[in-house]
Amino acid sequence: MIQSRKFLIAALAVPILSLTALAGYKKYKLSFGKEIRLPVQGYDPRDLLSGHYLIYRVDYGAKDPCSEAAGNRDLFLCLEPRKFSFESPANCSTLIRGVCKDGRFEAGIEKFFVPEEKAKILEKMLLSQPAEIILSVPETGRAQVKNLLINGRLWSEY
Repeated sequence: MIQSRKFLIAALAVPILSLTALAGYKKYKLSFGKEIRLPVQGYDPRDLLSGHYLIYRVDYGAKDPCSEAAGNRDLFLCLEPRKFSFESPANCSTLIRGVCKDGRFEAGIEKFFVPEEKAKILEKMLLSQPAEIILSVPETGRAQVKNLLINGRLWSEY
């Protein structure tokens, strides 16, 4: 009886502790990364809204070498100065890590979750108005989207 109770407690505690650690890690990355703004624009009206995610194209302000690269390759974007490189640059204060995939640079920041009731309105706005994403970029270069601005205002104000 005591053994089964200990097993039950452990079986419940492990997933809860794992989820708490994951949420804490994500919050840490958002809180302590360097905040960067990059312009975005909607690019595929047929599939701009995928589930509850707005999908957009990020303007990194540098020529994307992925269209000329063969296969899926790791790629680094140094934001100061704006330059792509297939090797991790040594003297770069702000770096975004990604991969060349299907001829485009992908860093895992190409979509943003929105509530279902605001999705259609935001989809139309993303196509017709200037938009930016606010990123948190930690030293590791694994950027995360913090927020979405449409016409200079937070998406939640619409």
